[in-house]
Amino acid sequence: MGNTVGYQSSAPSALNDVFARSGRFSSSSTAEVSVDKFVQVNINEVIIDNVWLWRADHDYYGLVHNSSNPTNTGLEINSLNVIGYSLACEHTLKDMLVWNGNGGRAYFYQSEFPYDITQENYGD
Repeated sequence: MGNTVGYQSSAPSALNDVFARSGRFSSSSTAEVSVDKFVQVNINEVIIDNVWLWRADHDYYGLVHNSSNPTNTGLEINSLNVIGYSLACEHTLKDMLVWNGNGGRAYFYQSEFPYDITQENYGD
């Protein structure tokens, strides 16, 4: 049986209890941290539960400024029949969530736009 919309596997994969953070822990650090995509799902029939993908908007010394620790995308789904419970993507500089697959569902989604951006580096 092929992977088509509506087909349900008897044993879907699971991704649960994931916390990812991009950013320095102190503003005195000289290392720049960057992430293209926190999580990318490329297989069908996945259940995602309790995922928090966070481009840090603050560190030990205070707020992060000027698009530091750049992170492009929080979660990208490229597959069919993905179910998401408690998805959170925060402060990414491009797309927080990209959902390319069909037949999926999300039951709770939370996001926050970045605070440290400008018209020039984020867009309209």
